[in-house]
Amino acid sequence: MRRASWLLIGGGAVLCLVAFAGWVALNLFACGLHSGGCSLSRFRFRWEDTEALMVFVPPFFLGCVLTATGIALRTANRQQRP
Repeated sequence: MRRASWLLIGGGAVLCLVAFAGWVALNLFACGLHSGGCSLSRFRFRWEDTEALMVFVPPFFLGCVLTATGIALRTANRQQRP
């Protein structure tokens, strides 16, 4: 059970990081395609882009759920031990 909890925690964290990195990469790609160029001072996340958020929010949410499940299993396993 300990291994499963670590796998859930690690897998969920990796899934969250990959989803967030994909969101950042998409925003940087869109900023680079802008005809005026892209500078870090003008770069901002497009949270109003609901089409892209439909792709990135479910994996991020799933990663959070997996991580929370792994943490719950880990704490439940610690409470059962004498």
